Parts: sequence; C-alpha cells; structure tokens
Amino acid sequence: GTYVSWLAFDGDKIVGTSGMSFAEKPPYFTCPSGKLGILSSMYTDPNYRRLGIATELLDRVVKEAKEYGCGTIYITASDMGVKLYEAYGFKHNGNFMQYNFNQ
Repeated sequence: GTYVSWLAFDGDKIVGTSGMSFAEKPPYFTCPSGKLGILSSMYTDPNYRRLGIATELLDRVVKEAKEYGCGTIYITASDMGVKLYEAYGFKHNGNFMQYNFNQ
C-alpha cells in the first residue's frame, strides 16, 4: 500500500502532523471505487491548537484521497478530535468515523 504524510511547520518546528494509508477492497455501496483512505497520526502541538492547523491538514488529506479516487476515508477518532471530524462531515460508523465522497 501507499502511505502519505503531511507536516505543519512554524519555522523549523513541526507543529502538526497527519498521515493516510491507501487501501483497496471490493467495491461496495458507499465506495464504488473500492479505494479507501485510513487517516492516522492527526496531531497538533497543544500550543498551536485552535488556529486552523488541523483543518488545513484535513483539507490536504481529503484532497489527496479524492485525487487517488477514494470513496471513503476512515479514522479512529480521539475524543478530542471528534468535533473536528463531525464539523468536516465525517459520520460515526461503529468504532470508526468515516467521510464518504459519494454522499
């Protein structure tokens, strides 16, 4: 598979991270392409939170997943991250949250 990561910097300091693995499985109703992204490593330095860094990283993740042809992005969200993902359009699905491009 493929793994892509993004870093947010303040000068030379890393203040935010995000990563996504790409996977494929047989097509299904909400993901006819069978391609999906598994989001991980979303983190923002506590001193840099509430500045839009996580949203910008998420914008890049979603753009990359769309260009790859993903139908769905999955994440196991932390309690702190749930509001960010809900605001972005992710929905709860059991132990995961997911973002569907074909909504």
